Amino acid sequence: MDKTRIRQKLLLSAVAGVILVPGSALEAMAAEKTEQQPFIQAAGIESVLEKCYETEVKDNINLYLVPTEEGEYLNMAFSDTEDYTYIRSAPDENSDWVGKLYGDSAAQVLEYLDGWTKIRSGSVQGYVPADSLITGEEAAERAEEYEDHTVTVTAYALNVRDGQGTDAAILTQISQGETYEVTGEPVDGWYPVKVGDSDGWVSGSYVTEQTSYSYGETKEEEEARLAQEALKGQETQEAAANVAGSSVSGQAVIDYACQFIGNPYVWGGTSLTNGADCSGFVQSVYAHFGVSLPRTTYEMVNAGYAVSYEEALPGDLILYDGHVGIYMGDGTIVNAMNEAEGIGICSATYTNIIAVRRVI
Repeated sequence: MDKTRIRQKLLLSAVAGVILVPGSALEAMAAEKTEQQPFIQAAGIESVLEKCYETEVKDNINLYLVPTEEGEYLNMAFSDTEDYTYIRSAPDENSDWVGKLYGDSAAQVLEYLDGWTKIRSGSVQGYVPADSLITGEEAAERAEEYEDHTVTVTAYALNVRDGQGTDAAILTQISQGETYEVTGEPVDGWYPVKVGDSDGWVSGSYVTEQTSYSYGETKEEEEARLAQEALKGQETQEAAANVAGSSVSGQAVIDYACQFIGNPYVWGGTSLTNGADCSGFVQSVYAHFGVSLPRTTYEMVNAGYAVSYEEALPGDLILYDGHVGIYMGDGTIVNAMNEAEGIGICSATYTNIIAVRRVI
């Protein structure tokens, strides 16, 4: 799941009933604790209901109850804005803003006020206009719209296939610890995922699934994130400049790589003599020249900088769905092909090219 912002996530947990009435913050026991943002806890639903009757709001109880499969809770709300809403230090539009609640964010309601709602979302706490939130029964009905479903890879390397089952074609490979968006319902233990621009399937035996919400961020967190994004952009520019100024020639890379033609293809391997897979072969060839490349084809799509196939020079990376080779010129690549053919030479246009990257 690619998002332009990197913000706090919180795994879902079952929650029990909470009743809030305007101008108050009555609380009920939560069934489970969450990791980063625990729900408010208090005596229990019976005592809360009793207090509601005492304050003569019994006719409005249904407005504030949000039924779920796990129980009843009220203090969950969702942002109802396209971009973001300022979270302010006081229930006043002229007060300082302390954070932002984004359009895809969830929040914990702390108190209902006249035209304002006090919330906590991630690390930020403050006040937002009441009309910028979805609460009550509508929040329960629309909760799934705000859920993020992801899987995290537990295997060292995992095939992404174009269908369910090991007989389906391999599109690309992903690595241990990487997290990807789940794009639909699992089928027979296989999860549909989004990897870059590709839609494929991964085996549920080698991933863990998480369901989470996105949350807002404090002003300080936003400043740190923007600074980090600016630094990353600068590093990308510097990497491109280093590539342009590299003293390694593409022909030298080709001459070195061709020494290993005929050696075996080994899934997950990086040895130029004892066996390598496609990305392991490319990575090891370039490591010989002091050029560090990512381990997987998915990551190599972002290595160096992009050129068109028409502009390709010897030494450029030619990337396909789940495969990579080193361009030799004259429409050919040297690559770790498969177990039957090992390391060899083939046409650069044997299948659709998805990217050409220059790394020297």
